[in-house]
Amino acid sequence: MKEHFIKKIKLQGPITIADYMSDCLLAPKQGYYNRNDVIGTKGDFITSPEISQIFGELVGLSFVDYWYQCNKPVSPILVDVGGGKGTMMKDALRAIKQVDKILFKKIQPIFIEASLKLSQLQKLNIPKSESFNDINKIPKGFTMLYANEFFDALPTHQFIKVNNRWHERLIDIDSNNNLCFIHDTKSSPFEHIIPEYLKKNIIIEFSPAIINITTSIIKKILEQRGAFLIIDYALNEKDEFGSFQAVRKHEYINPLLFPGECDLSTKVDFTLIKNIARELNAHVYGPIKQKIFLKNLGIDIRCKQLIKTNPNKKDKILNDYYRLISDEEMGNLFEAIIITSEEKVQPAGFQNE
Repeated sequence: MKEHFIKKIKLQGPITIADYMSDCLLAPKQGYYNRNDVIGTKGDFITSPEISQIFGELVGLSFVDYWYQCNKPVSPILVDVGGGKGTMMKDALRAIKQVDKILFKKIQPIFIEASLKLSQLQKLNIPKSESFNDINKIPKGFTMLYANEFFDALPTHQFIKVNNRWHERLIDIDSNNNLCFIHDTKSSPFEHIIPEYLKKNIIIEFSPAIINITTSIIKKILEQRGAFLIIDYALNEKDEFGSFQAVRKHEYINPLLFPGECDLSTKVDFTLIKNIARELNAHVYGPIKQKIFLKNLGIDIRCKQLIKTNPNKKDKILNDYYRLISDEEMGNLFEAIIITSEEKVQPAGFQNE
């Protein structure tokens, strides 16, 4: 897609990082998520559901518990926001079927997906599922949503301080026709809405897309009843220079080198999400580290069960387990937060929140 961006920049001038991410990931023909095999061991990166079936199973069971605590509302809907290949939904539904066949028959699986390629894979994995590219198209019902590694791929703007004002970082082309970072010569109108707690950073990342999507989903669960679980890379105080990154063939690379051929992401501002939920008078639990969330849900017990029924796969099961909960792997890098409509219902996995 390099030629696409060279033409675009020559025609309209430097572009925002948000525009670059959006084109790279979702362009109809050349976009990264419309390519084959981008997720998994054969692709460029791997997500928790692709590592171990336990991940999706535990999330599925946590929603069973929530549905029970809410007195089994009619028309239950399970929504995967940005569901990859559908692996997590498949694992979640299998676990739900094991504990409550009636709920399994009632529940309506839905994907929110912008990639045509991935929506086709999702339908292949879950034939009875529906797929929409708009949250507002989710039908009415008791809505239980989860988003695993979804928010980190949403278009994000970056800002850098110049003479005490915040200027947007942009992408331009240099004298050799290579993509490069610059900053806008004028301060950004966004500087008046950037949260104060981010202004201690050298480079600020801010995503209006996260605000819009989070707000829409929270309003939906407050109206219809339900819960929204988010699990993702978490922005932290060490990310003072921003977190915009690219992964290709399981290695980090310069995000401007292979546009459309690598995964682009930024870490997720969980403080922003929590603040939005509170402003809308929803109930919030977390964020907590992924390892704590999974241990609270019983990952240790499920791991032992799997080893008992698959003794010849013990080493792989344990290796996958450690990848999910280890501080050096996903256990500490990822965080979980849940937003609910119910005041007196304690969501599974967040016992001490």
